[in-house]
Amino acid sequence: MSLDRITFSAHNNKYSYNNQKTHKDNNDSAVDSIIEPVEQTVVNSVAPARRISGIPNMLKEGDVFGAAGIAALTLVNLPEDCRDLKAAYNHSACALTRKSIPKAYDYKKFQHDFSFFRGTLLHELMKKAKSERAQRIVNRLYKADKTLYNTKFGKYIQNILGIENGPCITSKVKDLWGKSLPVREIIVKHDFLGLKELTGRALKRTTVLGLAFMGILELPKIIKSLKKGDSAEEKAKSFGIQFSKSSLNVLGITAGMGYLGALGAKYGGALGSLIGMGVGVIAGAASSSGIQKGLEKIRDKS
Repeated sequence: MSLDRITFSAHNNKYSYNNQKTHKDNNDSAVDSIIEPVEQTVVNSVAPARRISGIPNMLKEGDVFGAAGIAALTLVNLPEDCRDLKAAYNHSACALTRKSIPKAYDYKKFQHDFSFFRGTLLHELMKKAKSERAQRIVNRLYKADKTLYNTKFGKYIQNILGIENGPCITSKVKDLWGKSLPVREIIVKHDFLGLKELTGRALKRTTVLGLAFMGILELPKIIKSLKKGDSAEEKAKSFGIQFSKSSLNVLGITAGMGYLGALGAKYGGALGSLIGMGVGVIAGAASSSGIQKGLEKIRDKS
């Protein structure tokens, strides 16, 4: 996944040699407009494909650091991604055969906290730490692996929205230490359309380390922007524009995946979560792009 822009499987322009489109051309264009979002959703619902699809475009733009970071993230997360895909397959298979779907917990009432390390190759290596020093480092990393919901920012949002933690149950999800992960119900009074609860769920699905990693991948572009322009004023303007773009991209994609992934998980379990995240990437990227274009128009007018 490219954080600068999400690259999907684009259709070539078949009619660039002729400006006059036929009725058949229009029909093909209409079909493409239906098929393309479906293709994008499928690609972005599969985490490894979502990440890898942006690498060629990043290399073309000279973002070697970002491409290497995404490739490493894809490799490290492969075991957990495969488990997610297997869970989604089992969910859909049970739905088709009308069998009872195995659940880690009641998805409609609860949302477990996501983890940056859990289930990854890094987690497997961290579990093998034997020396005292190595174990101390691992414990510090485990402690840092929290969601936005459990930060001061998350507590602030909970107070603003009136979110309370309800009863706690034991789920089938394992934590970093291999123990059953407890999950709490999110309770909100006067929740219009369930948006407050959905915000709490999205915060539980967004890890601090994951967000930081996405931000780090944007650093080369931000640093490179400081070299554009001759005067200090031009360099500052270039930096401001790139910083705004990078921030909007990270926030847009994170919010899209968090909210729509949470919505999909609540009503569709493992399969709904993957599809929701796929749609969330598209929606987040589109929103970010729309805001950027709006800001550019305002800047051009001023």
